[in-house]
Amino acid sequence: MPAEAPPEAASSRPLPEGFLPSNCTYAEQDWPILARQWFPVCRADDALARPRQVMVLNLRLVVYRMPDGIRVGRDMCPHRGLPLSGGRVEGEELVCAYHGLRFGSDGQCTKVPEKLAPKTADCFKVTMFPAVERHGLVWTCLIPDAGPEVPDGTSDSPFKLSSDRFAESMVFEFLDSSMIVEPENHQSLKKLGLSEYQRLLEEIGFSSETSSSPSPFS
Repeated sequence: MPAEAPPEAASSRPLPEGFLPSNCTYAEQDWPILARQWFPVCRADDALARPRQVMVLNLRLVVYRMPDGIRVGRDMCPHRGLPLSGGRVEGEELVCAYHGLRFGSDGQCTKVPEKLAPKTADCFKVTMFPAVERHGLVWTCLIPDAGPEVPDGTSDSPFKLSSDRFAESMVFEFLDSSMIVEPENHQSLKKLGLSEYQRLLEEIGFSSETSSSPSPFS
């Protein structure tokens, strides 16, 4: 079974209303719509040894594995804004490489170095996003409260498969012997004049323009 995101992460709204990443290349009205979708951010096997940075919709995220599952958070330490992807995982905590702040699985700071006093751990929290491990990939959603569920890949597809030469198969099956069971069928058109060929197409639901040029099948 895939590892689902913690309920508290999936039901929260990590980003403030109207949020846009700095230097966003998306239209202001488009970004929140796209942010409601689930995105694959990396292979699950890649989120093993150490935190790694990924980019989703111009937002830098950090992906890392805790003992109880995958975590996805904003790749920005709330202390000085430096990337947490340069840090490490120790037990059940993500440790910032720059000043040693430690963060639990919910993003809340659990310990600050003494040199940061009088600030306490309650002052710092990493923005976290839901993380789902499915189909060998890690998925996340930036605005999960209004988005669809992560695709499970098991529902019936609303799309139908078609050949890249679908139009040819409808009209020109007599011309292309590689598309039909009886390769010799296309030879029968050589015996038809242009007017007869036009009538044949109209009878089966297609039409063609009359041309005064010689028949290409003669």
